Amino acid sequence: MAHTPDMTTFEGIKEQAQGLIHLDVALVARQPIFDVSNNVPAYELLFRDPAMKPGLGGKNPSAATATVLIDGFELIRPTLRHGQRLFINFTEETLEAGLATMLPPDICVVEVLEHARPTPTLLQELRNLRQQGYTLALDDYTGQEELAAFLPLIDLVKVDVYRKGEAEIRSMVKILREYEVTLLAEKVEDSDTMRLCRELNFALFQGFFFGHVEIVKGKKLSPSQAVKFRLLSLTSSEESKINSVAEVVMADISLSYKLLRHINSVYFGLSKKVNSIRQAILLLGRQKFHQWLCVTILAGLDAAPMSHELAYASALRGKFLEVLARRNGEILARHSRTVTSSQRGMGASLFLLGLFSLLEHILGIPINEVRNELPMEEAMMDALATGTGPYAPWLDLIKAYELGEWDRVDTLVSHLGQSSAVLKASYAEAALWASDIFNDSQRQPKVRGIDFSLKKILPEHDNSNSE
Repeated sequence: MAHTPDMTTFEGIKEQAQGLIHLDVALVARQPIFDVSNNVPAYELLFRDPAMKPGLGGKNPSAATATVLIDGFELIRPTLRHGQRLFINFTEETLEAGLATMLPPDICVVEVLEHARPTPTLLQELRNLRQQGYTLALDDYTGQEELAAFLPLIDLVKVDVYRKGEAEIRSMVKILREYEVTLLAEKVEDSDTMRLCRELNFALFQGFFFGHVEIVKGKKLSPSQAVKFRLLSLTSSEESKINSVAEVVMADISLSYKLLRHINSVYFGLSKKVNSIRQAILLLGRQKFHQWLCVTILAGLDAAPMSHELAYASALRGKFLEVLARRNGEILARHSRTVTSSQRGMGASLFLLGLFSLLEHILGIPINEVRNELPMEEAMMDALATGTGPYAPWLDLIKAYELGEWDRVDTLVSHLGQSSAVLKASYAEAALWASDIFNDSQRQPKVRGIDFSLKKILPEHDNSNSE
């Protein structure tokens, strides 16, 4: 007998969820999912479920989870480009409560967690979701026999390849080839595992291999790259004159075009169009102009799709740390606590720290080879090069946040004297800022969508019926 979700319970969950909006324990982040061409057709929404934390005042745990899903989805959605999907985890309980239907099936991929049991109730709910057009994924598959009942209903299987030997990975793939499923290799951390998964015809890949691109010893900056870094050094100097900076930007037609496009974007909502480079710099202000220039130059150092994602992640990191420092300073000021000059200047330093944290992977050059080219103090370079010094915990914080290691995030926030209450708002502001910078100022590679019905990756807007 087909299972019909109890709509009374479902509506009650939605009502309770509305009363839990913006819980300070609800943290969200996104992690990229790559295809075989290193494009990003999707992201996974990482979140901390407040139902797992005390202090909900007797609220329904599913309502708390619904809050994170809705709130987190709305936070990440503006950062998605057309055609990109969002993978979202669901427990057995939240699936049976009908929470997946609160999100759009054309964007959201429903990810069934590996701890879910294939009960008749849950299996019927998955059939209902498929009929409504949802794409279903199975998380953390390692060959578990108890998950076999899910496989005929699943569109995509996320195969956990972390610290797995070649024989074990091949064995898992052999089992899954009996089903019509797309294969996603998750927790890919090194190039050897990546090569094996490509050989085994995995279609999608997830993990921090993209943040560990091979470094080539002896490789040097190209003349073009060296000029761009010298431009950064010039604009970061407090003594540099606005006219001198404007002249340098005007000498680069690409930079000039991108700057005018950025200042005239809907993000600023200016009533009159800006046509002067000098005026654009003045309107932005020195700090915001320097940030825009840093991101634009970083994104242009390498045109490969992987480098584009690394540049976006770098911009998001930098802005996240800067906003976190600023918001925490505002909290201190509201409570009449003294904010020192070093604390006030912390945001600008943290922005550069996050921005350049993936630079050696974008360039393929050890960070020590370019340290003299970067407008950064030695303490920040120590954090980037060796993971030591006073700035190192800030890098650890953003890495833990990106991985969804929430307990470690809590520990680092406490160590840094920050407020966990501002983490989510800081990430949201940074994500929107980075999205605006890249959407309005950078030339984007075409997004490739995932067509799970055909089990292959298709170009965006491909209306062909041919195989």
